[in-house]
Amino acid sequence: MLRLLKLFFALSFLLGLVAVGGITYLLVGVDPNTYKPELEKLAHQNNIELSIEGDLRWSFYPNLAVHAGTTSLSGKEAGIPDIHFEQADFILDWKALLSRTIRLRAITIDGANIRAESVIEAASVAALPGAAASTQTSLSTELPFELAIDKLALTNSRIVLVTPGAPDKRLEQLNFTSEGLNLDGKPFLMTLAVSTTLPDQPNPISIALNTQLTLQLEEQQASLSNAKLTINGFNQLPLSLGFNALYDGQKDSLTLNTIQGKLGSADIKGNVTVVKLKSSPAVAGELSLQNLLLAELPIEAPDGFRKINIQSQFSASEQSIELNNLTLSLDDVNVGGKLSLKLTSPRQLEMTLNGDRLTLPASNENESGSDQTGLLTPILAPLALLEGGKGHIELNLASLTSDDIHIEKLHLNLFTNGKVVNITDLSGQVFGGRFQVTTKADLRNKVPSVTFSKQLVDIDLHQTLSTLAEQSDVRGTLSMDFSGTTNGDTQETLTANVNGRGKFSVKNLQVDNINVERSYCEMAALIEKKPTTNQTWPNSTLLSDLQGDIQWRDQHILLPGFTTGLGNLAIAGNGTIFLDKETYDMLITANLHGDHTSETGCLVKSKRIQNRDIPLRCRGSFSDDGGGNCLPDSQFISQLLQEKLQNVLFDKLLKKPDGNTTTDSPDTSAPEEEKDANQQVIENLLKGIFR
Repeated sequence: MLRLLKLFFALSFLLGLVAVGGITYLLVGVDPNTYKPELEKLAHQNNIELSIEGDLRWSFYPNLAVHAGTTSLSGKEAGIPDIHFEQADFILDWKALLSRTIRLRAITIDGANIRAESVIEAASVAALPGAAASTQTSLSTELPFELAIDKLALTNSRIVLVTPGAPDKRLEQLNFTSEGLNLDGKPFLMTLAVSTTLPDQPNPISIALNTQLTLQLEEQQASLSNAKLTINGFNQLPLSLGFNALYDGQKDSLTLNTIQGKLGSADIKGNVTVVKLKSSPAVAGELSLQNLLLAELPIEAPDGFRKINIQSQFSASEQSIELNNLTLSLDDVNVGGKLSLKLTSPRQLEMTLNGDRLTLPASNENESGSDQTGLLTPILAPLALLEGGKGHIELNLASLTSDDIHIEKLHLNLFTNGKVVNITDLSGQVFGGRFQVTTKADLRNKVPSVTFSKQLVDIDLHQTLSTLAEQSDVRGTLSMDFSGTTNGDTQETLTANVNGRGKFSVKNLQVDNINVERSYCEMAALIEKKPTTNQTWPNSTLLSDLQGDIQWRDQHILLPGFTTGLGNLAIAGNGTIFLDKETYDMLITANLHGDHTSETGCLVKSKRIQNRDIPLRCRGSFSDDGGGNCLPDSQFISQLLQEKLQNVLFDKLLKKPDGNTTTDSPDTSAPEEEKDANQQVIENLLKGIFR
């Protein structure tokens, strides 16, 4: 403000010379252009470079004024930017002339082009006439006129903000008016209208401000009261604010309080303070944004959500951005936390969010689960600001529901260093058990690569399969440890390229609509040529703990070996699940220890069956009604027939017909009968054993 005062001493003196000269010699036709050299010299003495290219002339209609043509002035040391205007009128007060007093009523400038390095520097132009009022007392003994500028008007003007190394920013169609200018602490009206364009905005943005301005020179303060600010055209989301503001030149600060207004349909409230305006501005305050409709935002909002509320304390500078006591609600979903982003290189992010419950909109049949990940965008969006720096995000949700999947105590711990993202913990409770996942994603290559490990503990299989696969025939609790790798840039390719291995176990495994023990007993009875028992069998199979290895490679799930049991039957197996074809192929063996399958099972006397692996081949498709079939392995049946035939032939060869010791040709009917018997075994088993 001191520099402004210095400037206005100069300008006021210049105008006074013109006015005095005009009154004294008006009647004798004095040309005001004769004062040009003196005006420019006086300006130079006050660190102002003044160049009047157009003519100075008197104007009598509609006001008595001194009219100036094309003019340029600049004064960095005086605190003003470069100014160039096409024309200006310095309007005099007729009534004051009657008392031989010269009073400057108004200054109107048209077509001004203002080049500044900051908004504050550009805004100093608006304060120029106001400082002129202060010159009245200081110059009263030197000049026979009164300076009391009531009005300043800028029309059809522009402001160009010059930033080294970056394109200029232009504020076009600048129209500015202030009335009742003074520096004695009395408020006066000020209006401002300007428009600009932004690279990513198709339409111009218009800005308008109406307020009462109060200037206090000694205190170096300027205040705005009852200010009304409107901004239109920015993403078609209008902004209107009412506020009070105070600029303190001694503290180099700007305070905006009692902020209240609208952003689209949303209500805005808050307070903002800016410090170190002239050196390194820093902003702090508190803002509240309530009931903002997502449909108004230029983003693809998650389906099913309507509005968002945000409230937070914040601070921002060239070095960092911080959000504290952050509360965010999406419809009835509430999240709180904090965020800290260091902007100096290397950038660093710390963010913690804690929420209560989150229910994702139900997906339709044609919608993949990956489409729901759009909801994570607001959470992960700050990662895009890191520019290769470090980041840490921690998320806690009391519950998360997606379709019929309900997760409790969800926890996410994510770190990033450059383009390497580590999820050290993604855990929660689901389907009666719990899960934990760790993942490392390397995004430095064109095709991202991922390593991961998963742990499942006590997952309810009946609940899981009923929910995810509409399959209710299996019960038990699943635990699994699995680790692997994959690569790709889509959900489909990442799934297709999974390679990994692990171990699994199932406790209290029960399979409905099948009784393995009954099938085994029926098979044994047929082999032994004994009738099947008439006992009642349950329509389910309860197995002892199932455990084994698992491998995932090339869209194939390999089960190289698993074991379980049922009574005195030891069951083992291996096989492959073909995910790309949605089929499976399993080889299962059952081995009887002793002569009873269980306490309530059947008696097996045949030594050919006891303590021997009986193989079953299980094949089918995911779409098969009942899941496919399990039949005796053809190689085993062939071997069993061969053994039976050999035994029959051996018995025939040792027996002498009619007491004759000479061995006759063997009776081939017996082997054929044995074949028929075993063929019957196969036919009976083909009805769906182990379905």
